[in-house]
Amino acid sequence: MMENREFVLKNKLAIVAAAILAAGGVMVETALNVTFPALTKVFNISLNDVQWVTTAYLLAVTVTMTISSYLTKRFGNKNVWIGANAGFILGSILAGFAPSFSFLLLGRVLEGVSAGLAMPLMFNLILTLVPFDKIGTWMGIGSMVIGLAPSIGPTYGGALVESLGWRSIFFTLLVIPALSILIGIATIPAHSETNENLSFDFTSFFLLAFALIAGILTVNQLESGSVNYVLLVLTIIALFLFIKVSLNSKKTFLNIHLFKVPSFTLLWIPVILYMFANLGLGLLLPNYLQSVVHSSSLLAGFSLLPGTFIGALLTPLFGSLYDRIGSTKLLFAGNIRFALALLAMSLWAKNLTFMTIVLTYTLFTIGRTMSFSTGMTAALVDVSPEEQSDGNAIIQAGQMFMAAAGTTVAALFGSSSAGLASGMQGFMWLLFVISLLIFVMFAVQAKKAQK
Repeated sequence: MMENREFVLKNKLAIVAAAILAAGGVMVETALNVTFPALTKVFNISLNDVQWVTTAYLLAVTVTMTISSYLTKRFGNKNVWIGANAGFILGSILAGFAPSFSFLLLGRVLEGVSAGLAMPLMFNLILTLVPFDKIGTWMGIGSMVIGLAPSIGPTYGGALVESLGWRSIFFTLLVIPALSILIGIATIPAHSETNENLSFDFTSFFLLAFALIAGILTVNQLESGSVNYVLLVLTIIALFLFIKVSLNSKKTFLNIHLFKVPSFTLLWIPVILYMFANLGLGLLLPNYLQSVVHSSSLLAGFSLLPGTFIGALLTPLFGSLYDRIGSTKLLFAGNIRFALALLAMSLWAKNLTFMTIVLTYTLFTIGRTMSFSTGMTAALVDVSPEEQSDGNAIIQAGQMFMAAAGTTVAALFGSSSAGLASGMQGFMWLLFVISLLIFVMFAVQAKKAQK
């Protein structure tokens, strides 16, 4: 019995080691948002140029996530973890000492690579180390970590910029890989199954990487109010070629055959749409409070914190309920709350106050989190153990792409000529329609699960 308890504790600590690194990667993304005014002065660049601090990071995360499954199969969890820590350390040092904007971007890309490895690794460890009857609870804990980190980032970054300067953000973050190494060096499995004979499908990888990069650039350029049709066409062509090559390839990259599994596809789409809604609303609501309600920047930033913290802290509870009652009831219960919150905000968009935003956003977050974490867990549990790392990589990469899309589309609505309030109302109605489509997908998925 004592050996079993020690084994379980070792597994928990291995997950914690990966979770610390994943949380650090997410936190550094949002912590840098408050440094943009300072960076424009230090490097004498425009705000459009400094946006690449975020764009380059998101690109690196998204592309790296697509190869995380192959790297795990080829080199094992511990080597991937070591690589993720090395990327975070090197990237933070480069960015902290950056003599030019180019070096800062290089550091951010390395941090993005680290996050792109660490987030899928955390969920892979949960899926492989946690007993089946506790998978929901631990997936919920993992989602809680990823959910809390973005809300801490701006506060953390703002405090350091005011006191020690923007470079201190990178140097103080070095404590994260230090903790991860301290906890994980003896706990993350060193001898997980690897396959040295795997042949990597470079053609599929480059096609998908090109499609993702061109796609994100296309979405980002929508902020200028125009569509880059060349990039759009190139994105579609690259994506089409990727699908065609992947379906006929015998080499290893991403197993897109998973999309032939109805339950996986019908849950994957809502999961990434929830990310789209979350990031988009997170951009618009604070701006609405400052521009329309005339709240202070401090109150505007605080408005999302209660909902974010409550939603994140409830995630393990939702996971525990999944272990006891399954996914169907939780999916529908969560989406009902998600839809009701959006309907309320849509109807009252031009008359929202600070308190009504706090309350409706809290309901929105509770509903979104309930369905999001449940959907991600159910999608991965429904595929074979051999395919779970592929499914995890597909889900994580899809989320990051939709995160970029959500902020850009929300910014487009927010810059409407009719005003921010009208633009936000239009975005709310779009999200409400999405919630209705999600109901349809959940209903189809539940019907197929009963057969």
